[in-house]
Amino acid sequence: MKKIVICLITILLTSCQKNNKEAEQVNNKKPTDITISKGSEINDFGKQVKGHYSKEEDSWISEDAFYESTSFDGNEYASIYRLTDNEDEPHLGLINKQGKIVVSTKYSGLSIGFVNGFCEVSVDKKGMVDDKGKEILPTIYDWIDFAKDNLFVINKDGKNGFADYTGKVLVKPKYQGATYAGNGLFYFMKEPQRWGLMNFKEEVVVQPEFTSTSEFVNGKVVLQKDGGEEYTVYSTGKVVKN
Repeated sequence: MKKIVICLITILLTSCQKNNKEAEQVNNKKPTDITISKGSEINDFGKQVKGHYSKEEDSWISEDAFYESTSFDGNEYASIYRLTDNEDEPHLGLINKQGKIVVSTKYSGLSIGFVNGFCEVSVDKKGMVDDKGKEILPTIYDWIDFAKDNLFVINKDGKNGFADYTGKVLVKPKYQGATYAGNGLFYFMKEPQRWGLMNFKEEVVVQPEFTSTSEFVNGKVVLQKDGGEEYTVYSTGKVVKN
């Protein structure tokens, strides 16, 4: 009888040690052993945030625990924050007065509203999103400006280039101070402060010998050379002294 009791105690102790060892292995499991998707990107464009618009507060009163918006301040749009445990994760977007997210909450900064159908966004660098939720220009530029003829001036590392409203980069940002002249031409500079004209194939149309720049009007523009002499420059490349 004594031997049977000893055997039972031995079995119980062995079983407990095994269970404790397994529990210890689970508790000591490293975070790297848990699969987490790091490549997933937030895209809540078009989401209807539960809640209602308060005319008195001029804000969207969110009933969704994961979203919080700011005041519209008389504007058509307001910024909205997606609540997250990760403080470093970009979580700012744009909402309208119907409670619809019109710019996905995945940015660290943005302009409140749209210009020509575009909203400037940022995650360290600048980019552009259209009013259909599509990121037209990625957030890789130092600044972006609008030019006529449905173009953007894009700046990176102090150099300018051009992109169109579809997001196609027409000229990479590699020209200091480049500005759009119109008629498919842009000004480029050659030191010391001499301006010429190129097309979007980056072919020189007018040599860099002018000290001023201005936009074309009806296919021509008046520019000055060193000494103040004025010339009429045509978009065809023709240059005539006045």
